[in-house]
Amino acid sequence: MRTVNPDQHEKKRRELLRAAQRRFAAEGVQASIASICAEAGVSPGHLYHYFPSKEAILEGLFQLVLDEAATHLSGDVQDARDLPALVADLYSGKGPSLLFDLLAESQRNAAIADRLRRHSAEMKQLLASAIARGQAAGLVDDTLPAADLATMLLAVLDGSKAIRLRDPAVDRGHAREMLLALVSRVLSTLGGRPGAGVERQRA
Repeated sequence: MRTVNPDQHEKKRRELLRAAQRRFAAEGVQASIASICAEAGVSPGHLYHYFPSKEAILEGLFQLVLDEAATHLSGDVQDARDLPALVADLYSGKGPSLLFDLLAESQRNAAIADRLRRHSAEMKQLLASAIARGQAAGLVDDTLPAADLATMLLAVLDGSKAIRLRDPAVDRGHAREMLLALVSRVLSTLGGRPGAGVERQRA
């Protein structure tokens, strides 16, 4: 019986997910297994060894995004600029096509709608945890709960994916600068200065 190397298995799994991500971005969620296999340079049988269905591939992509976000947002928040930069870097350069296609598909597909809601809730929790660390360090405005700030940020970040669709002349670097400025203002100046909420509670 052949022994499976866990590291090699995971590496190949991620390669297949990246290939699927490229096809979904180009063709939408209706991209076929054949198209994904052609992109990855593998046979359908090889793909099915890792993912039994297209739904399993989508689930893998959702989890991959969450895993990468968790790793990214676990960075130290030692300066007022750290968290906005982490958030902006996480979303900068991400293509809008798949997100918007999934949102459209969720109107017709209850399973995708449910997974999008769960994904949003999980991403919100990751952002809220990072924001709470910044608030505890006195680096992020604490006049609103971390969960509320995370909800606002998700709306801003998802909307930022449409910047270059609306105006293709905006380059990625400038789009990141605009996003960083907006996130910095949301976290640092909304409702007052960092620590104001704590001071009011003590008073």
